[in-house]
Amino acid sequence: MPRGVKKENLPSKVCVTCGRPFTWRKKWERCWDEVTTCSKSCNAARRRGETGGGENGSAESKQERKEARKAKREGKADPLLFAKPCTLCGEKVNTLIRCTVDQTKKWEMVCGKCWKGVSGGVTDGDADHPHYTYGGLWKNRYAAS
Repeated sequence: MPRGVKKENLPSKVCVTCGRPFTWRKKWERCWDEVTTCSKSCNAARRRGETGGGENGSAESKQERKEARKAKREGKADPLLFAKPCTLCGEKVNTLIRCTVDQTKKWEMVCGKCWKGVSGGVTDGDADHPHYTYGGLWKNRYAAS
């Protein structure tokens, strides 16, 4: 006489990410009430905030992401799309300087305009800016040179 439960009698749920049904598994024995996704990939998509709601729910956004990656790869992407904001003024720019600007010694990414104020216009700082430390340069690789 076989032990266990037949597969058709196992409990099932619907995945919150892809909308497909999935059945109970032995590894979910202790945490079945908390399980909401059918696979690791759906769980990762849920954490990223990509809830498709079915097979054709996110087809447009997938196509947009695919086109954006292709444009980026071919060098045709909008350069400001990949620009980063300055931590002091918030302006999106294609070149940022990594530096410390105050006694907290926390690294900041500042634009050229803000950099002159925090460093005195000198790469290594001066006596008027004792907390300034240069930490490198970030450039947007997709901006036109």
